[in-house]
Amino acid sequence: MSIIHRTIRLAKSRALLVAAALALSAAGLSLPAEAFVVTIVKDTELKPYQEAIRGFKSECACTATEITLANGEGAGSVLSTKPDAIIAVGTGAFKKVRAVRDLPIIYMMVIPSEAAFPAENMSGVSMDISPDASLTAITELFPSARKIGVLHDPRHIGPFVEEASEIARRRGVELVIRTVRSPQEVPAILEQMRPVPDVFWMLPDPTVVNAETVEYLLLYSFQKNVPVFSFSLKYVELGAVAALQATPFAMGAQAGELAKALSEGRKGPGRAYANRHRLIINRKVAAKMGYQFDPDILKKAE
Repeated sequence: MSIIHRTIRLAKSRALLVAAALALSAAGLSLPAEAFVVTIVKDTELKPYQEAIRGFKSECACTATEITLANGEGAGSVLSTKPDAIIAVGTGAFKKVRAVRDLPIIYMMVIPSEAAFPAENMSGVSMDISPDASLTAITELFPSARKIGVLHDPRHIGPFVEEASEIARRRGVELVIRTVRSPQEVPAILEQMRPVPDVFWMLPDPTVVNAETVEYLLLYSFQKNVPVFSFSLKYVELGAVAALQATPFAMGAQAGELAKALSEGRKGPGRAYANRHRLIINRKVAAKMGYQFDPDILKKAE
């Protein structure tokens, strides 16, 4: 059954339910709502995945079955449950089910580059926060900053950086962008970055941010007195001045809203940025670097 036919079937069944419910209501009777059945697929029991699933269930208004795929298992195990939609949690699970074309697939907690070009039957929540939201936070924290440094690998987040560059231009700030093709290039490219940026924006790019490079990025920050704005609490604890982070629960809840819309015959965006996030500030590092933030911003931050 094609995705179009399945969507039509779901919409028709709900229309019939509404008519039946109205008739029974007039007779003083009630009719239980038809459940929208989803199979939640994961390949490990990581705590962030469980948090995302908990968030999903809080919003989806559906009947959910969870499956943990063992090594060697694929989409066949999922399809045997005959769901109305598949919920893929994590990159590994998403890779195992993304070949399915006749069922809706909603993904979450997937590496952005793996879901960069979703098929027609896919929708999901990116682990990225929108460039607009991130740049808003950066310019509020650092209102005098005019040049924001960015290292990126176009193979991973090229479209994101292009979008961010246009938004920054409209805001009157410049992204000082340099391309990186391997982690070994990071130190030299960062040292040669001219002009020296007012802020360094650390993006979730696996070529730029990994075990080989993080220590050097933070050392550069202190040596040049360039604050790092990141995407994760982990890097704020290590020495970044601030981060805007999306939590697994919030991403799961957003995916649950997509599933609920699908159950009502509506289709969400193919790829949505994480729209619920929290600002985290390392006040000790900020003070050492000579930064004082607006009290109203500090009230909103962790």
